[in-house]
Amino acid sequence: MNPLLDKLGRAPSLDNIQRALFVQPHPDDNQVAAAGLISKLVAEGKEVYELTVCDDREVDIGYTGEGLTTRQKEVLAAEECLGLKHAGFLGFADKTRASADDISVKIVEVIRKIKPDAVFTADPSLYTECHSDHIKTGEAVKYAVMDAECAFYPSLINGQLRDDAWKVDMIGFYYTDRANTFVDVTEFFEKKIESVKCHVSQQAPGFLFAIGALDQAAAAAFREKYDGPGECEYAEGYRVMSNLHMHCFNHDVLPYKEEEDDDD
Repeated sequence: MNPLLDKLGRAPSLDNIQRALFVQPHPDDNQVAAAGLISKLVAEGKEVYELTVCDDREVDIGYTGEGLTTRQKEVLAAEECLGLKHAGFLGFADKTRASADDISVKIVEVIRKIKPDAVFTADPSLYTECHSDHIKTGEAVKYAVMDAECAFYPSLINGQLRDDAWKVDMIGFYYTDRANTFVDVTEFFEKKIESVKCHVSQQAPGFLFAIGALDQAAAAAFREKYDGPGECEYAEGYRVMSNLHMHCFNHDVLPYKEEEDDDD
């Protein structure tokens, strides 16, 4: 590979994150897929926010339209468990008929308010993904991280460029089959399971076992394909891209690699 393309084509390091926004299609997606990384970032003193796109506002039989739904309460409990900052409920119901564009405009507002350097969400390009909420949310986040830096979008302010535009440095996708970055979450796996248990309404036989099995499979891929630590028992895989890769970059984004000092 061309040395320059090799350098440009590397995923950014997650160690550079100072403020992250995790955008979940539904309550619990961030916990199921990313609570290990979230716990790690929080433990390192990073600011980590959670935004929920769709919830049970139209299917919670006991909900009157006031206060919180069952799953919204579970979101807040999980956020407290992990030390997440609450970025809100975006206002869409499960199986929303809204478009990715409709969702994206609202996500742009949150990005410009929080000003994260990294945004994470579900991978809309997952080969087996069939849930429209996941696909729309992933696509909406893709649009939003690009659109948030456009000072004319979605409109000028009094005929002038906006002063709240914000450039997101990296985007990361969980629920992905093209991971280029793995995170050893063995130390945080128990906390991850604890946060998943906050979503009481979603518990089903074998649910927690499946999460563990998937994270163990990710750990095996990390060890075997990317020379991850031998003691890594649980891992999470992400498809991570820098701002450079988000537009017209038609090469695979390769795993992050530390630059070697050139002593010659």
